[in-house]
Amino acid sequence: MTTTGDGSSREELTTELATLDRQLRDLSNQWENVERTITEKVRLRRELIARQTESNEDHAGEIDRLQSDIYGLRDRLDQLRDSHLDFSALYRILQQGRT
Repeated sequence: MTTTGDGSSREELTTELATLDRQLRDLSNQWENVERTITEKVRLRRELIARQTESNEDHAGEIDRLQSDIYGLRDRLDQLRDSHLDFSALYRILQQGRT
């Protein structure tokens, strides 16, 4: 009962889903990389604060730079969270399943 139109429609949906899958994987990888970088910069910042407290060394400039980097990375997470992906293929599949 599959017509040529149905076959091309399924092929189109498969292509759209593959694209969405790649986008989601890329978004996930970017998210993980940003979180890992934030964790490393927080660790370095804490080490510098501890070293500064223990030895009266002045690391204020580096500490401020790291904090600024952390704020920028958190802004990047907000941007990633707000990414707009096209889920229309999933919606169409759900609609087809209901009919």
